[in-house]
Amino acid sequence: MKRTNIFALSAVTAALFLAGCGGDINLTPTSIDNSVDNSTNNSGGGGATNNCASYEVDGTSVQGEKIGADCVYPRSFSTPEDPVVTDIRLVELPGGAHIFPNGLYIGENVEATADVNREGPTLTIDAGATLAFEDGDSFVRIARGANIEANGNRNAPITFTSVQELDNQITNPNARGLWGGLVINGFGISNKCDQNDLANCVLQGEGGAGFYGGDDNTDSSGSIRYALVKYAGYEVSLDNELNGITFNAVGSGTNLEYIQVHNNLDDGIEFFGGAANVKNVVLTGNDDDSLDWADGWQGKIQYILVKHADDRANRAIEADGNSGNNDATPFSNPIIANFTSIGSLTATDGSDESEGVLLREGTRGALYNFLITDARGECLEIDQATTLAAAQAGDLSIENSIIACSENFADQPTQDWFQGYTTNVTLDEMATVLTSGYVTAATISDASGAEVTVTPKSDLSTIDPFFDDVDFIGAVSEDDDWTNGWTVGLRD
Repeated sequence: MKRTNIFALSAVTAALFLAGCGGDINLTPTSIDNSVDNSTNNSGGGGATNNCASYEVDGTSVQGEKIGADCVYPRSFSTPEDPVVTDIRLVELPGGAHIFPNGLYIGENVEATADVNREGPTLTIDAGATLAFEDGDSFVRIARGANIEANGNRNAPITFTSVQELDNQITNPNARGLWGGLVINGFGISNKCDQNDLANCVLQGEGGAGFYGGDDNTDSSGSIRYALVKYAGYEVSLDNELNGITFNAVGSGTNLEYIQVHNNLDDGIEFFGGAANVKNVVLTGNDDDSLDWADGWQGKIQYILVKHADDRANRAIEADGNSGNNDATPFSNPIIANFTSIGSLTATDGSDESEGVLLREGTRGALYNFLITDARGECLEIDQATTLAAAQAGDLSIENSIIACSENFADQPTQDWFQGYTTNVTLDEMATVLTSGYVTAATISDASGAEVTVTPKSDLSTIDPFFDDVDFIGAVSEDDDWTNGWTVGLRD
């Protein structure tokens, strides 16, 4: 059966059940424990085992319907107004997917911070599982107090995607915006809140993504490892959009590593405050900014690879403090190491320029081992007086980094700042800095072929124990291609 007919079939089945029983739909009137073999509980799919996720409400079990290899969930399974409030688990479905026509919402979206259940439900996703969504209004939301445990592995990553990919309906390699994305809301600190009353902080996420904020930058929202978010992003209204993954005030207790966002309509990953840390990130084909931060983000990232598509892109990084008050505290002040940005020189349609790094709105931070190359627009730009003042005072720094672009700097103050650090190297777009399209070359050479000495920041662990000591600049070394085996869009 083609998946495109699943929703219609499920609706007919539900209608017949209602007509026969004269009551509410009860998909599976027995309780299902997803951690055991439910081979005696069959639903749809010609007698196949129903290992779809379930939960109980008012003594009745609500469960997805097994159709072929897929688990298809009714629109009533979870809505923004009526989310799942108990633990659920999504198992791997060989050859199949968990299909949600209107999104998956975990935990109550409570406005008053003091009323939030901090021991909320957990969404567990097994390695190798695929979650698919129907349209732009469909997204995954993990509310404050709830958790996500999505732990894949290199051989069995977890995939969040569109139903259209399952049906082989995506013919455009640059397709974007086919569903919403992943949103995690935490209790972390935002500089948009009253710093004297953080315990009562509450903010509304972009795109109707729910409430977030609080006083705990060490908060945990769970764990995500080896996960891909593909073809997402949705513009709810002008300047009100969903990113591939949105971290709203997510705390440092959350474990995040080996994550890719591919072909998102808006930003790839965005941090709004909080102190979430990430290792091993791949951001490919995103329409707007690949990595975006704002509102006092205090986190850390090591190993982050950005590759722009050949049709559209904006910036590899757009770094903000607070748009309404560039002096708002706490300042955005991340530490980022081993970053590669690969721009696109092929687009000729006049679309957004494929640019490198923009630092603005009072952000601070420490950047190490950056490699920015091939941008059609400027490679590096500092905007606004507060940001430039922070750079000149040493509160915003970039060291042990390479720029090799057709237009390296937006202006003279930015150039003076970058070249003021003696460990930085300025080349042009004809330099040899990459091999295999995205791996840092073991030998860097300028346009003439002459070898260039580049010294990485090798004592990173002394700056913060989060970081590994490395002997290379950029995200991926020739000795260890950590992207191999689980990512998409790098070798196409």
